[in-house]
Amino acid sequence: MSKSNDQKSRFYAEEADHWFRRNESAIGSMEAASDDIIQALASVTVSPQTILEIGCSNGYRLDWLSDYYPGAELWGIDPGENAIIDGKNKSPELNLQVGSAESLPFEDESIDTLIFGFCLYLCDRKDLFSIASEADRVLSEDGLIVLKDFFPPFAFKNSYVHSDDCFSYKMDYSSMFLWNPAY
Repeated sequence: MSKSNDQKSRFYAEEADHWFRRNESAIGSMEAASDDIIQALASVTVSPQTILEIGCSNGYRLDWLSDYYPGAELWGIDPGENAIIDGKNKSPELNLQVGSAESLPFEDESIDTLIFGFCLYLCDRKDLFSIASEADRVLSEDGLIVLKDFFPPFAFKNSYVHSDDCFSYKMDYSSMFLWNPAY
């Protein structure tokens, strides 16, 4: 596949599963208390009823969030089929599915906490407007978006270290939302 083709296809075909296998042991050794997203949510007063994590891997963070927010509906989307299968086996109470951020299978305003779990840097640039639009569409009126990604002083791209066919795009992804006074 040449670099002119979209990364989404590459990630669906194999790279998301490769990522999961490379990181599976590290994921298993992490603790909720040291997770940046758990800490960020703990620092604000929220009582989410529906949480969606995009780039959820096998749902490990959603599993932790089930302890913090008992009774919340927990949803996860990831392009890695192996990660989703693993997550469903480990935590069948989670609602995990293969998918991506630019086409979310949720009703309008149905999610009150939306997490981008360190995934936007790998998304195709042509999909960013769709991703922002979909996030805005599914997020409830007073919903919360939590972003974890690279935060460089300026935007840049470089080759994705794990595949010559992909790029890593680093930028301030909060700017996808903060231009709008609703956020």
